[in-house]
Amino acid sequence: MVGLSDIPFVGKLVDRISDAAVDTIFRGFRYMFCYKDLVKTLDSQVEKANTEEERVSTKVAAERANGKIMEDRVFKWQKEAEEIKESAQEFAERYKNRHSWRFIQCLPIPNPVSRFRLGREAVKKTERLTELINSGKELLADEIAHPAPNENLPKSTTEFQDFQSRKDAYAELWQALTTDSSLILGIYGMPGVGKTRMMEQLWKEAKEKKIFNKVTRGNVGNEILDVIQLQEQIAGHLGCTFDSKDNAESRASQLKQCLLNAGKTLVILDDVWKEIPLDVIGIPCGDGKSPMGSKILLTSREKDACLHNNCKTPVKIKPLSNDEAWDQFSAVVGTARFNSLQEESLAKNVCKKCKGLPLLIHAVGKALKFKSLSSWEDALEQLEKGSFEKISGIDREVYFCVKLSIDQLPDDAKSCLFLCCLFNEDADIPISKLIRLATGSQLVSGESRVLSMVDTLRSSSLLLDCKKDDRIKLHDLIRAVGRSIAFKDPKFAFSQVKCDVQLLDVADVETTKYLRLDLDGNNIHIPDDLVFPNLHSLWILCKNDIDFSAFALEGRFFSMSSNLRFLYVEGGLSYPPKLPFTTLQSLGKLRTLVLDCCDLSQVTHINNKNVGFFPENLQTLCILYGIFLDPLDLSKLKYLQKLEITGEGLRIMPNTISSLSRLEELHIPHGFEIWRDDSSAVAKPILAEINNLTHLKSLQIQFKISEPLQNSNIFHKLKLFNISVRQRWLGFENADLSYKTSVELEDYHEESLNSLIKKAEYVSLKRTDINVISNIFDSNREAFTELRKLYIEECNKMEYLARMSQGEIQHSQQTSFSNLTCLEIKKCSGLRYLFCNSVAKCLTQLQKLIIRNCPAMEAIVMNDGSSKGDIIHFPNLEELELSKVPRLSSFCSENKDAMMQPSAQFQPLFHNMVEFPSLKDLKIKNVKDTSDI
Repeated sequence: MVGLSDIPFVGKLVDRISDAAVDTIFRGFRYMFCYKDLVKTLDSQVEKANTEEERVSTKVAAERANGKIMEDRVFKWQKEAEEIKESAQEFAERYKNRHSWRFIQCLPIPNPVSRFRLGREAVKKTERLTELINSGKELLADEIAHPAPNENLPKSTTEFQDFQSRKDAYAELWQALTTDSSLILGIYGMPGVGKTRMMEQLWKEAKEKKIFNKVTRGNVGNEILDVIQLQEQIAGHLGCTFDSKDNAESRASQLKQCLLNAGKTLVILDDVWKEIPLDVIGIPCGDGKSPMGSKILLTSREKDACLHNNCKTPVKIKPLSNDEAWDQFSAVVGTARFNSLQEESLAKNVCKKCKGLPLLIHAVGKALKFKSLSSWEDALEQLEKGSFEKISGIDREVYFCVKLSIDQLPDDAKSCLFLCCLFNEDADIPISKLIRLATGSQLVSGESRVLSMVDTLRSSSLLLDCKKDDRIKLHDLIRAVGRSIAFKDPKFAFSQVKCDVQLLDVADVETTKYLRLDLDGNNIHIPDDLVFPNLHSLWILCKNDIDFSAFALEGRFFSMSSNLRFLYVEGGLSYPPKLPFTTLQSLGKLRTLVLDCCDLSQVTHINNKNVGFFPENLQTLCILYGIFLDPLDLSKLKYLQKLEITGEGLRIMPNTISSLSRLEELHIPHGFEIWRDDSSAVAKPILAEINNLTHLKSLQIQFKISEPLQNSNIFHKLKLFNISVRQRWLGFENADLSYKTSVELEDYHEESLNSLIKKAEYVSLKRTDINVISNIFDSNREAFTELRKLYIEECNKMEYLARMSQGEIQHSQQTSFSNLTCLEIKKCSGLRYLFCNSVAKCLTQLQKLIIRNCPAMEAIVMNDGSSKGDIIHFPNLEELELSKVPRLSSFCSENKDAMMQPSAQFQPLFHNMVEFPSLKDLKIKNVKDTSDI
């Protein structure tokens, strides 16, 4: 008989079911009859698990002590171990407190179900503990922790304060950081002004708002660029480890790929002094591979450093306002401390001396926070002296921070800065005066070089701008450090002495090269044996109305300074001192003499042929606003190359100017008269003497209308000129002498100066009833290429300024008026329009256009026929005023004929033929119709 087991497939299934059934039965019997052994095995595994957990906990504690961060799997294992242990403990409690397990309570028959469950649970818990012990061993075999990553955030010693004066700069930077397309951004400003702190705040906010995937930073510094070190700093913030230790090129490739892999990144380069080779370091720099939105942020003390690194619009950080400075100072010191000083004014005076520099405010405030009243008084005294590094407790890094900036300057820039340091605190320093001091002392060669160094100092934030463009200012902190360097450095050896009783210490006398001597009092004592062996430049400032007759200065003073090359004597307009010298002949090495606001009326030898007042070897003579009685005779100064005299009523002896055959610069902007013995005699023409100066290159002078100016060849040779022709002496009323070339004509109707007008930077015409501009332009299409400012008033015969015919347009390479920035037209009754549209298209630099009281004007620009609907752009025009122009119907007319038709169709004043994208100030009064403007 065949059973089910004889069928192959069914047979195997029956065998497997049978085996499983047998295993289950025997496992059940084991649970029931061996449960005590199973519980003992569980207890043994619990002890092993406790040992393993202790080993893991010990290793975790050691790694934590080393500042490492645990792997997540460690916490998971510990949590699982705790749960299993608690479960095993609960089982042990139940086993210990179990009741008599009897099937029938009155009979000694065990309960098989309870024993089965007990044994089965013990086995399962044992298996879990075994797995836990094995995984613990595997855990300890590997690393269970990793080092904490570098915190990629700035660590500042001070909290960033959102000052009102910084909000615009911060907003501009943040806008550029988050939305602008520019790759490279820049922050610049003077030392201690808060550049790095603002950069750190930008970094922190960008990190918090997750603007960038990665932010990294490197400090460049002023030394020779250490590419390896800079790469190391940048990589450290990215978690990048270089394969090569010293191959900069290989490291650059790796760093570049690291930055590209990171995606949108911000690379901060702090303390930049010069152009940085980004590709050599390994920073992607706009090669098309950089992720969109990546940025490079520079901080520097110099604007030029930002510009050289392709930062188009660097943002300047300025000092704090007085109120902001006081708020910061109060926050550092604490208002409660001010109460103990008895008067708050002392603290405010200390704060003012910090001049709005957060670094200095914080350093001084921290140093004085717990100091006594006497310490505060001493600190104020040291700050007034400029010796802030001597304040007890102040960080000398503040001093060296500024000194470092000065040390990096070229010598010419240092000389200009040190000269500025000799001016009084908070003084507005005239650039013209700085030029005289720098060039006269031969510390700097040439006016253009001084101006270049001023620009260098401005861009380095070591000089500040003033309200007037022709003046500069010096921060007290820079002044203090600059004086300290200038007075100690033997290369410069500057000195400044306030002299009322004694002059100088002997040690200073031996080393001084450049001396500013402030005379203040009538009891000045000069030792007989005093000698300045190295003194080459002397600046004497007469601070009060000094009576020089009270002491004998002349003989001893100039015998002790026999090597003097430069002498600058300065008085004041309200108290011009009488010169204490009867002659300067003994100063044989003197080359430059400047007499500023001095009274020369009692100098008896000024025109004495036998004695003479001025040294004959003098090369430069400047007499600024002097007082004269006698006419000047300078004919003995055969070596004179520059003569500058300002002030009214100047008379000069005949043949004096013509005898100065080496003269290259003649600057007498208020004009002069040639002296006549007989009042009835005809005055000798000034130009006749000037024509003899064959080396003349620069001329500043005012002529009277009566002065014949024809037949002069001297005008064609001039490179620099400021010439005014007027009815009476008024000086340069509208001209700014910062223009190197200018012409002012008033009531003058000749054409003798046309050659100068066409190449001038500034032209002013008043009541000049000739078409000067239009005539010159008609005859010379390349005229007015340098013209920057044009002022015209009451020139009633002028119909237009400049136009071109249709035929000339195709052949002209015209650049006329391309540099014009300011155009003012007033009271010109015949003027109908200014330019044809071909000329108007050249006015790309025009910033200011003012037209007032021109009753005949019908349009500003007239279509010459070349326009085919082209739009005329005035891209830089910011200020436009049209006042009292009642016939003005359109800014840009269709054509000249249409202007003449009274029935011409009306157009809006501004229409689609003209655009002013930069216009900020628009004033319109008394025009024909403003309804459709």
